Amino acid sequence: MIQLQGTKIVEVPYFANQLIDNTKSVLIIGECQGGIEGVSETIHAKGFVNVNTTDIMPSKPEYWLRQNTNWEHIQCDFIEFDESNKYDFIISISVFEHFGFWFAGNRMANGLAEDDTCRWNHDILGINKSCKLLKDRDSKLIITLPAGPYMNYEDSGEPFLRYYDQRRQNLIKQELKRNGYFVSDEKFFYSSDFSNWEEMTSEINDPKYYSYYNIYTPNVIWGLTIQKL
Repeated sequence: MIQLQGTKIVEVPYFANQLIDNTKSVLIIGECQGGIEGVSETIHAKGFVNVNTTDIMPSKPEYWLRQNTNWEHIQCDFIEFDESNKYDFIISISVFEHFGFWFAGNRMANGLAEDDTCRWNHDILGINKSCKLLKDRDSKLIITLPAGPYMNYEDSGEPFLRYYDQRRQNLIKQELKRNGYFVSDEKFFYSSDFSNWEEMTSEINDPKYYSYYNIYTPNVIWGLTIQKL
């Protein structure tokens, strides 16, 4: 039994319920270790074997992924990922909100050389890149992101996580439509204690509900599934 905690209580079932054919190919974005949050473990438990992981960090021999799977790990800045690779399912669970920022002391966006520089739209570039890797119209890009109006940053002031308010959600949807993709499924989840979650309507995005949002760590999750038009 895979024990899920925090936002993964809803994020993992959101993508797992859509993985209905384990003969299909899978790409997991932002995964190098496994064995911690339940993303790779769930895909492995469902019997998928044609799986790649990708991250800016290497997948070390002692990691769960190397000990429990034969999946290939592709280390790169995802914006530079080889577009000749195509997948049936692409999974990105709470990853794109970090793109272009700092995370655990590591600079995103290919190790940015400049001081005090972030790439605000690097997340949109990452989503666009993911779309280009979808194999066909039946393929799915499944993403979860933190909803809300806030940003998290280190004590040094370096940002490491953006939230997604309705304006940015709409911006992403407009970008998808412009490039020939659409949101085929969308859900919102809320928790006051990170243990008990409930599904919400998109009305949770209304600023009148901002008092529900945790400003220190996301407690409202936006799940969206993207396919080709």
